[in-house]
Amino acid sequence: MDDKSYNQGLDIPDDALIVGQSNWAWMWASTPWVILFGLSIAFDFLTFGVLPIIFASIVIIPRFLATRRTKYIVTSNELIIQQGSITGYERISIPLIDLSTVTFQPGRFGNLLGYTGVHLELNDGRIAILNYVPANANLGPFIKTPEN
Repeated sequence: MDDKSYNQGLDIPDDALIVGQSNWAWMWASTPWVILFGLSIAFDFLTFGVLPIIFASIVIIPRFLATRRTKYIVTSNELIIQQGSITGYERISIPLIDLSTVTFQPGRFGNLLGYTGVHLELNDGRIAILNYVPANANLGPFIKTPEN
């Protein structure tokens, strides 16, 4: 997927930081299904039948596509959370001036696997969470709170 396909309808400056989710976003939740898929093909396709492959595909493909279509776009004055799915996108725009607290929380396996969660608290108390952000994305300099 190229940059143009998920930027349609958005006026994104050239200096914006565009970050996709880590590969672990889809792999972590789909691991049992990937194992089932592999076992059903590797051992005996006739015994297991085609049903496990169909079920695994129904779970794996949408999660993979949603991960690939989800982007976090940081401009000089706003954060755009673009959540993808099979049917399209949902875009949420958050003015950076509305951020009160930004916390980076890698979780139990994030440090080991190279991703982090970014918890954003807005001035009005709402919370937004950016999941599976690659640790090397370096959002810190781009997302600042009034205290920074």
